Amino acid sequence: MGQAAAAKKILVADDDPSILRLVEMLLSRHGLTVIKAADGEEAFQKAVMEKPDAILLDIRMPKMNGFEVCSKLKATGSTAEIPIGFFTAQKDIDSYRQAHELGSILYVTKPFNPDQLLNAVGVLLSSGGHAAKL
Repeated sequence: MGQAAAAKKILVADDDPSILRLVEMLLSRHGLTVIKAADGEEAFQKAVMEKPDAILLDIRMPKMNGFEVCSKLKATGSTAEIPIGFFTAQKDIDSYRQAHELGSILYVTKPFNPDQLLNAVGVLLSSGGHAAKL
């Protein structure tokens, strides 16, 4: 009980188990608590239950895609202010625009390097839920 502050929690949603493991290892090594979700429905439910400090969503996921999850979270009072970012293989401008219009803070494309992901998570955690100016 001697910790000065509780570890920040980040919800990571991706339907690829190897990506989830990689991201969890990387972020937990930097002191973050990682909550994993394998589909959009699970991501939404865990976000509501766990109230993470930030959320990283893949776009293409079963049950509910990342855009649908983001929209639903932004429309839910208890999760509306949680900063959300996308990390995805979608590199088209329409996906980027849609993510921005839904209120995401950032958009990272796969494949990503570890420093890029750590920097992105740092942006999410320091944003306070407000979209960063690009």
